[in-house]
Amino acid sequence: MIVNIQNTNERLSVYQALQDQIDEASRDKRQVGVLLIKLQDFNDLEAVVGFVSLELISKRIQARLLSVAKDHRSVIQLSLDTFIVVIPKMLNIGHLKIVAESLSRVIRSAVKFESESIELKPSIGISSSEDSEHNGQLIYENALIAMQRSYSEGSYCVAFEREFREQMKRDWDLKKDIELAIRDNQFELYFQPKVELKSMKVSGAEALIRWNHPSHGLITPHNFIPLSEQSGQIQIITSWVVKSAIQHLSDILKENPQFNLSVNISVNNLNSPDLVYLLQDTLSIWDVSADRLTIEVTETAIMSDQKSSLEQLEKIRALGVNISIDDFGTGYSSLAYFKHIPATEIKIDKSFIENLLVDPQDRNIVALIIFLAKQFELKVVAEGVETKTSVNEICNLQCDFAQGFYFSQPLPYNDFIEWMKSFSQ
Repeated sequence: MIVNIQNTNERLSVYQALQDQIDEASRDKRQVGVLLIKLQDFNDLEAVVGFVSLELISKRIQARLLSVAKDHRSVIQLSLDTFIVVIPKMLNIGHLKIVAESLSRVIRSAVKFESESIELKPSIGISSSEDSEHNGQLIYENALIAMQRSYSEGSYCVAFEREFREQMKRDWDLKKDIELAIRDNQFELYFQPKVELKSMKVSGAEALIRWNHPSHGLITPHNFIPLSEQSGQIQIITSWVVKSAIQHLSDILKENPQFNLSVNISVNNLNSPDLVYLLQDTLSIWDVSADRLTIEVTETAIMSDQKSSLEQLEKIRALGVNISIDDFGTGYSSLAYFKHIPATEIKIDKSFIENLLVDPQDRNIVALIIFLAKQFELKVVAEGVETKTSVNEICNLQCDFAQGFYFSQPLPYNDFIEWMKSFSQ
C-alpha cells in the first residue's frame, strides 16, 4: 500500500499502522522489520526537471519498491523522497539487510526520464520490533536514526543499535556546547613537532585543536569537528584556530625565525570566501610573514568541489602562504595533483608509514610518492613515524620531514616550547 503523509495526524496514523502490524505479529510470535529509505539529494533535481517531473520520478521509485516488496510487505510513502518498507515476517537483521540490498539495487538503477538518465542513491535505516520495545513510533524513530547514520557514513544501509541513541544525545549536547566553549575559552591548541630529517632539527609544527570540556574532559577533534561541520559552527572554530595559531607563531618566530606552523582547513572552510581575508588580516595583525604559515587540506576536501577548491588554493598561495596536501595517498592521488594544485608540500598518510617495514608494496608507494614529489620540487612529510627503524627507512628514501610519536605526541603550547628547547640541545 502507498500512504502519503502530509501532516501530523497522518504521521500518527502511520505510527498506528506500524503498531497494528507489530501487535498482530506479536500474537503470531513474529518480529516486524522496518526499512526507512531516503533518496539522497532528490529535491535538488527539481531545478533540473521541475516539480511535476519530480513527482513522476517519485512514482516510478514507488513502483520499483512495490516490485520488490510485494505480497507480504507494505510500502508507506512519507514524502516524494522518503519511504518506509515494512517486513511483517522478518527472520533476523541479516534478512532485513538482504532486503535493503535488493531495494538499493532497484533504486540505483538509472531512471530514464525524457532526455535525462537520472541515477538516485538511497540511504536506508533498518530497525525491528525487537529492538524497539514493540512500539510503533519507536520502531520508526530507530529506523530514522539508523538512516541518518547511513547517510553520514556514506553506506547504503545501517541497522539500528541501541548505543546510537546515546551517541546522538552526546552529539546533541556537544553541538550546544561549542559556542559556550569559545566564549569560555575551553579550546586549546596543541602542537605536534615536524622534524627536518637531514639536520634532525625541529623545523615547525602542526597546530591541533583540543577541547577542554568541563564535563567530558579533553575532547579530540574527530569527536567534535564533524559535528561542527554539520551544524555550521566549523567557521567559528576555524577562525579561532587561525587567529590563535598565528598569535602563537608570532611569539615562536621571535626565538626561531625559520619556524613554520601548519593549520588544518576542512572542506567547508576551504570553499568559504572569507578564508583568504581571515588569513590575510590575521597575518597582518600579528606581523607574521605569510611563508611561515602552511595550510593543510586533504585530497578529499579538494575533490569535493575541485574547481572552487583550486581557485581558493591559488588565492591562498598568492598571499605567500604554503599549501600542504594532507593524508596523501588515501584519496584520489594522481599525477594531475602535481600539475594543477599549487602545493608546496605533501604529507604521506600514516597508514603507509606504519606498514613501511612489513609491506613491500607500501614501501614502493612511499618511494614513488617521494620520487614524484621531488620532480615537482615539493617537500615531503612522513606522518605517523613511531620507531627509529622507520626514521632510518624514510631517511633512506630521501623524505624531507617527519612527524610522529617517535619524536613527540601533540603537546600544549608551553610544554611544546620546553620540549623544543630540550630537543635542540
